[in-house]
Amino acid sequence: MAKKDRINIDNTGVDKLETFLQHNIRKIVILITGLLVLFIAAYVIYTSQMVSKSKNLDTIGMAEVLMTSPATVDTFISLAATEPSLKDYIYLRGAGMYYMFDNNTAAINELKKVGGKYSEFSAGMLFDLGESIVPSNYQQGSMRELWYYRTVLASDNNSVETNINNFKLLYPESPLLKMVENWNVK
Repeated sequence: MAKKDRINIDNTGVDKLETFLQHNIRKIVILITGLLVLFIAAYVIYTSQMVSKSKNLDTIGMAEVLMTSPATVDTFISLAATEPSLKDYIYLRGAGMYYMFDNNTAAINELKKVGGKYSEFSAGMLFDLGESIVPSNYQQGSMRELWYYRTVLASDNNSVETNINNFKLLYPESPLLKMVENWNVK
């Protein structure tokens, strides 16, 4: 039998790691502690911001439920400054309540402040309140059928036939078209 070569296991890698840990254990503990403190601080800040936001939303919700007079609508609308992400909704909802309390001037003023994703809805309400809104500007929006209907209603004698035909072509089964035909808008 041939003599086998002895395998020499070199523990230098383990020794180097052990030596590194002995010399730097304090720095490692400080680093881990610092990361843990940083994580806890970030979590506390995030939680406090969410609590504050939740409190603002609760206040807005309560004010919305309590709108029973024009004065309470004023209070609700004043909350638009506390939560900028909801200001368009607050203006729109306040305008609807002013309309319910027969204060069309205040409703129009609030509707003119609405922007963002509620702007098309606001324009529709302004149109319904008699403001000068061009319906054809919104015929590509999410409420197309309603805007075509409003285009027919806003038509003059020269364009009413064309607008009714366009409406018939696009929405032949629309209940709004049936209303236009029943009213004989021509």
